[in-house]
This record gives sequence, structure tokens and C-alpha cells, in this order.
Amino acid sequence: MRILILFFSYFLFTIASNPVPVLDFEVVKKETGNSPTLLLIGGIQGDEPGGFNATNIFLKNYQILKGNVWVVPVLNKHSMLLNHRGIYEDMNRKFAALPKTDPEYDVIEHIKSLIVNPEVDAILHLHDGSGFYRPTYVNANMNPDRWGACSIIDQEYLADSKFPNLGVIADNTISYINKHLIKPEHKYHKRDTKTAKGDIEMEKALTFFAVKNKKSAFANEASKNLSLEERVYYHLLAIEGIMQELGIQYERKFKLSPQNIYHLINDAKLNIEIEDNIRLPIYGLKSELNFFPLPKKSIQSIKVTGDSYLMGLSPRDNQQIFVKYGNKLATKLNPQYFDFDHSLKQVKIKVDGKIQEFKIGSIIDVKKSFEIIPLEDYRANIIGFVLPKDNAKKPNEVGVEITLNMCQSRFSIDKKEKIYRIEFYKGELFSGMVLIRFQ
Repeated sequence: MRILILFFSYFLFTIASNPVPVLDFEVVKKETGNSPTLLLIGGIQGDEPGGFNATNIFLKNYQILKGNVWVVPVLNKHSMLLNHRGIYEDMNRKFAALPKTDPEYDVIEHIKSLIVNPEVDAILHLHDGSGFYRPTYVNANMNPDRWGACSIIDQEYLADSKFPNLGVIADNTISYINKHLIKPEHKYHKRDTKTAKGDIEMEKALTFFAVKNKKSAFANEASKNLSLEERVYYHLLAIEGIMQELGIQYERKFKLSPQNIYHLINDAKLNIEIEDNIRLPIYGLKSELNFFPLPKKSIQSIKVTGDSYLMGLSPRDNQQIFVKYGNKLATKLNPQYFDFDHSLKQVKIKVDGKIQEFKIGSIIDVKKSFEIIPLEDYRANIIGFVLPKDNAKKPNEVGVEITLNMCQSRFSIDKKEKIYRIEFYKGELFSGMVLIRFQ
């Protein structure tokens, strides 16, 4: 326990002396133009991956046929990237009163403006809670003080809202969830916090702010006792149940099961993109990548996209940059900073005897060999390949047929030692990267 206290004290000191950049959230709208509109929010606590993995899978695999769903995949992204509940305290206790000096003040004002937007009719807020909520005491893991496996409302009825019967909607959503339980002990219950009658803590929460502004609001708690894929499974059931209650029609691209969700979360094909001219696979990378090119600008200004809404870069005190997919660490970058040039869009490379054009940022599969076709005004650097001595005066590493055994395995970026970086430069400017992946 003493070690944990010391670690937490050190963590707080580190934040105070080296503030973590606050990241604003993204809003993704799946719209048909027909009302109603549901606002779906995940990740207000950075260490509750069930919620933000559910929003991510929803965005990638659900089509809205009638109605609209606005999605905030991760509200507290900076805390998610550090796998911390809230690096600037609990964000879900900042909706009653908040000084402008709070580091997250702008983020809170942003989400408040979204909640009160006239187009938004209802809010569903996703959380991961401990144990299994039960209205009466069963055991230490199933009792009224637990928060997992429940649908939360602040009150039964909300006058002057588009969907006033909060209790009925929660009951029907719970019924939908309980028809698809993995195990009987996962059964969901309704939890009415009766916030306005004196629950001081809940008065500070996001859903009560919504209720005070006449917006129907619900929270779904998946149990932290479950695996990630099981939590996401119950969150998706809650999303479907709420959509059905609101009259939002949808299609899902996969059969809903924990096994299928596991494969979606752990898809080996997932990539992260940096500044549109670097792409890295998320899974299978070595633990550290050295002399990795990054742009000369603040970490929050670096453009990061990819096959998931959960991708991000997180700085550490030792100058390393962590590449994150939600709470998962993909690799650690030891960066080398450059001014970036975006003029190079495509390169020609002979792959297994055939010349092809590839976009900058491509991952190229090679069976036997590759050769970079010379580029005017640009040079190529194959990380892990050394030109023969008789070619040492060559300006760059083009026009040479290269096989796997010509590359030094310690410079590969993956654990299987099959993937190598080709970096392109225009003078001293970094122009992009492609990856060669030997089969």
C-alpha cells in the first residue's frame, strides 16, 4: 500500500511540474436528417475502456437508417492515453461549478454546448463500474454500493423534454439487455439516484447537467469485473436498447457476441497514421523504435488518425512518445524531430520485379525483393540497409534491388523482424515514409 501511495504522490508531482496537454474531444455524426438525435458519450474517465471501445466499434460497424446519433468517442482523451481515471481529477464531477483556471474548463464548456444543442434530444453516457449493482445486499460484490451492470437515471420523469419517461425507457432498455445475458449473474437493474433530492455528488455529473437543461439522459454501467469484450458487449446492447426506445433505426455489420467484439478490438490490421505521411501497424511492433521522425511542433498539434478513433500519441518525461490505441501501448518512440514536407504524394517501387506506384504512408508486402525507383529532388533512406562500399558515394538508396537478408534485423520495427522503414527526404525536410513488409 505504501508503494502505491508513493507512486500516486509521484504521479501528482509529475503532473504539477510537467502539465499534461489537455486534448479536446472529437464529435462524429451519423445522420439521416430525421429526428430524433441521440448524443452518445464514452471515455469521461480514462481508465474505463469498455465505454470508449464501445463507441469506437459503434462508429465503425453500425449504420443509422433513421434518426441521428452524434458520438463523442473519448471525452477525456488525455487521461485515456495515460490510462488514468482523471489526470486533473474526476471530469464527471465538473458540471455544476468550475473555475476558469481548471485545465479542463474549455473541454467542459465544449461538451456542455453540445448537450444543450437544440438538435440533441437524449444523451447516453457510458461508464465501467465496479461489481454488480443490486437493489438489496447479496454479497460484497453484489449490493447497492456497486455500480456495475445497471442503467442509471437521475429521476423517473422529466417534464418538458422530448422523451420524458426516463424510468420507462430505462426499464425497457434493461429488459432488452437482460434477454441477451452471457451469464445470469450479469443481470442489469435500474438505479435511480434521485439526484435532485440531495445527492450532492451526482449533482456535479454530466447526466444531471443534461436533465437540468431538459435533456433526457441515461448512463450505462458495464461491470469492471468482466473482460473488455464483455463490457463492450453490454454497452452495445444498451446503445441498441436506447435507440429502439427513441425510434432510431440501425443496422449492425457483425453478429453481436463477445468473441466477435474481441476480434474487432484486437484486429491485427489496425494502423495508426501520423501527419498523413507515416503509417504504423498497431500490433506486433517492437517495444521501442529509435530515431523515429516526428514534426517539430507540440504533441497536441500533431495530426493522428487511423483505423480507430482511439489512436493517440502521449509524451513522457524521458522524452519518449508512447503510441497508444486506447489504453493499449503499441510502442515507444525515441523521436528525431524534423520539419515536415508534404509535397511528395507517391513513390515508384519495383516489388518482386514489377514497378508500382504507392502512396506515401503505404505498407507494402514484398515476397522476395524491392527496389526504389529514383526520385528527382528527393532521397531515400532504407533504415537497416547499408550500401556496398563501391556504392558509398551514391546520393541515396535508390536503384538497388534489396532482399530481406540485406537488411539488418535490429533495425526492423516489428517483433518478427520482417518490416523495415523507407524514409524520404527533400533536402533536410522529412517527406514521408513507407514500410516494406517481407512475407
